[in-house]
Amino acid sequence: MRITWSLPVPGESLRSGRGDVVRARSLIQALRTLGHEVEVVAAAEDATTATAVKTYRGVVRRLLPRWAALALRTSGRMAVARAHARRVAVQARKEAADLIVETQMHGVPSGARAARAAGRPLVLDDCSPPEEEIALGTVMAGLTRRAFRHEAHGASILTVSSEALARKLVDDGVPREKLAVVPNGIDPAEFSPRHREATRSRLGLEGRLVLGFVGSFQPWHRVDLLLESITLLDPSIPFHLLLVGDGAGRAPALDKAADLGIAGRITAPGTLPHSEVTAALAACDIGVLPGTNDYGQPMKLAEYGAAGLPAVAPDLPPVREILQDGETGLLFTHGDAHGLSNALTRLAKDSRLRARFGDAARVAAQERTWALSAHRMMEAALTICQPGGAP
Repeated sequence: MRITWSLPVPGESLRSGRGDVVRARSLIQALRTLGHEVEVVAAAEDATTATAVKTYRGVVRRLLPRWAALALRTSGRMAVARAHARRVAVQARKEAADLIVETQMHGVPSGARAARAAGRPLVLDDCSPPEEEIALGTVMAGLTRRAFRHEAHGASILTVSSEALARKLVDDGVPREKLAVVPNGIDPAEFSPRHREATRSRLGLEGRLVLGFVGSFQPWHRVDLLLESITLLDPSIPFHLLLVGDGAGRAPALDKAADLGIAGRITAPGTLPHSEVTAALAACDIGVLPGTNDYGQPMKLAEYGAAGLPAVAPDLPPVREILQDGETGLLFTHGDAHGLSNALTRLAKDSRLRARFGDAARVAAQERTWALSAHRMMEAALTICQPGGAP
């Protein structure tokens, strides 16, 4: 099948470590391996768009009040979306694509426009409800919701990462027959324990029990809860916290760690290339997901499993789709610092249990590969188009 893949994120190339872009890149690679032809049109590669992003980040965001900067960003994104949609449509017609796939970006209905202009069916990938963008501080909530409705209406299929998310979008008015569950995955070849000792030595983690978190420090990740739970651990546990990633919540989290007196037991290298993230996970003993929303499937849980790490995570429906309590990790009541601390303590004090859970998690991860996810996406796509460019 010939596919035109639209990546409408203005400030992120296909090499980015951002979660939705990692998913797009991984699925594209898997689709190509399966024999499909995939051409990528990325908004970030357009010179005008790149200049606009640079101006916003370097000037607008610094000089204007936050509400004004966000309003200007939203307006700019809509303009970028129109131009990007034209480029996607041109590429789809040029390549005689059977299908357009767009990585969803809230407030940017470029996929629906491109599909209509090119006369091709649209798969809108990695969908999430507009409330997610609103929670991050958009100042145009109504526009965000309208854009999502427009995009959902224009798509033939909306793919989501979890059954819980599918149920939520149905509650939000998306027809169930339009939804296909395409879970996040892993590439087993990227995860190897051979990096463990070298990474631990480089980061000064020898002799420590390393608790690992990988994420973008969003409010729902609850890194603050993790820090609070750390203060409740038995002082005899030689823990060290490895926080990988960046985001608006990183600086407040590190400030909180200093206030709690545990800053000296934290390493926070910031954003790392994906290859270095897998090496960092190899240096950990336990993977921690202190919080998440109640619908999305956390990619980090699959990565923890692929790295052979037992995981500790909140007891939520999408988490239970990945983590088997008492088999590959431990669940705790969402938002309960004592529950999180107790789960960490149980694993910290039982190396055999860590090894058993980690081995089981690694085996389970082999069933969650990007190749299988790409196959699921194509199964859904075949229901809406015929090869040869005819929708």
